Amino acid sequence: MALELFGSLTSPYVRRVRIVASELGVETDFVDVTTTEGQAALRRCNPLWKVPTARLDGQELFDSAVIIRTLIERFGPGPLTPQASSNLDLINFVTVVDGALDSLINAFYLGKDGVTADEGGYVHKQGQRAAAAMTWVEQRMTGGRWDEPDSFGLPEIALVTSVGWMRLRNAYPIDRHPRIVAACERHAERPSVAQSRPPA
Repeated sequence: MALELFGSLTSPYVRRVRIVASELGVETDFVDVTTTEGQAALRRCNPLWKVPTARLDGQELFDSAVIIRTLIERFGPGPLTPQASSNLDLINFVTVVDGALDSLINAFYLGKDGVTADEGGYVHKQGQRAAAAMTWVEQRMTGGRWDEPDSFGLPEIALVTSVGWMRLRNAYPIDRHPRIVAACERHAERPSVAQSRPPA
């Protein structure tokens, strides 16, 4: 049965699900929530009105991490580099990447409403938090999987999708972190990554 995925083509969290589904060979029916019909369908499905939302075998799933975990449990890891649920270093890595991304998303949407870092202490703090997080991430990208060009799993997917969104929205000067940039470039032409790249 196909995965019904509610989202937008620019959401980094939706993109993560699209990448994992592609890697696992899971057929996906995409519902674009930027349309009136898609937004109405999302609101009928998820009381949080949040993307990504998915439906698989009649079960509704309300978060990217839950959707991805369900896909891997259902279909196996496929070509993705497996990750033990007890690997706290990688769990922390993804958590920090997500924290940086969430801070920048908050600042981006506040900026669209006219609240800037100059005007609001909260927005300024989000930028500082993202910078501290990305510095921490880069410091941990030495040895192990980061020196193996064929390693591609959930940490790499988190990084690629977050950096892609940062570049799309010009939300963070990611070029100050050359190891992160190099890791993302290593996977840029992987079919699941290239095909899910957000429109400019």
